[in-house]
Amino acid sequence: MGLRVLRIIVCLFVLMGIHGMVLHRQHRGTPATESWRYDADTIRCAIAIDRSDAMRRNVGFNYELLGAFGEDKGSYMRILPPRPAEECWRLLSCDSLSIVVFNTADSIPASLRDSLLFSMPVKGDIVWAVSKKRPALLNAVNFWYGPFQNEAFYRQMSRRYFRSYNTNYLVSMLEKGRVDALSPYDDLVRHHASRIGMDWRLLSAIIYHESQYNIDARSSRNAKGLMQVRDVTADLYGIPTDNLYDPETNIRVGTMLFDDLLQDFREEGLDSANVIKFALASYNSGGGALSRRRAEAAEMGLNPDEWDDVAVAYSRYSTVTPAYIEAILETYRLYQQVIE
Repeated sequence: MGLRVLRIIVCLFVLMGIHGMVLHRQHRGTPATESWRYDADTIRCAIAIDRSDAMRRNVGFNYELLGAFGEDKGSYMRILPPRPAEECWRLLSCDSLSIVVFNTADSIPASLRDSLLFSMPVKGDIVWAVSKKRPALLNAVNFWYGPFQNEAFYRQMSRRYFRSYNTNYLVSMLEKGRVDALSPYDDLVRHHASRIGMDWRLLSAIIYHESQYNIDARSSRNAKGLMQVRDVTADLYGIPTDNLYDPETNIRVGTMLFDDLLQDFREEGLDSANVIKFALASYNSGGGALSRRRAEAAEMGLNPDEWDDVAVAYSRYSTVTPAYIEAILETYRLYQQVIE
């Protein structure tokens, strides 16, 4: 705690000193912006925030915040896929990274502390670290973030990430008639769902159960991001796998995959309800597993074109996929009630 307070105090003194330099330059007629101007085509970044449930919103928030900073500076923000904090600090120290986003409650290697500079806090205990070799970058961050906090866009963005999207909360808000969002990514979900003629609330329900709206979620099978897209799927659509932690890219690829699954089952002539359920089953367990379970259902004298019958075959091995489908449809039904 003492170290965090000390860092904040140091940052304040640095800012006061820079402010004085700006006033001095203005008095001399030198353009004030020169003291914190930072021009770079690409700024390499990493988010080293603890990936716990309590911190996951900060990950998405800072991802978007880095993008806003880059857009303001005319720079491309190359945000690295999630990696251990130790590696982030090593890359920052050797100037292979420009910015590391971290929580001041986490430890910094003692051998690196004197080689780093820290921004003002961007949200709670979250700070951006840069190499001491890049003071112009630190100045650019601090002088950009101060005014940016007062903009309406920042307030809207902050509310999007730090409000509650828990389904129980949505139910309570429904009773008051005040539900206007399902996740921080509603605009992206609406856009990609509309491209394939899909109800965006169903797509939101899939994302909720795949990742709980966590942009850097990663499964034991190496499925990544909001829609838990695997590398082989990204390769299928010609998307670089490193981009799967980008929310827009992940939702786009996941939506394309789900649309292809829907089309496959429509072509089989299944009714609309079964099309959705079989597509969800394939998305969850894979097409090969679904084909085997349908064949087993037929051998059992059940209808391989009816999900309820195929679910019986699944349940001989595991209830994971049937439970997954029911959970998504239940959430979808809730979403249909709470928002248009």
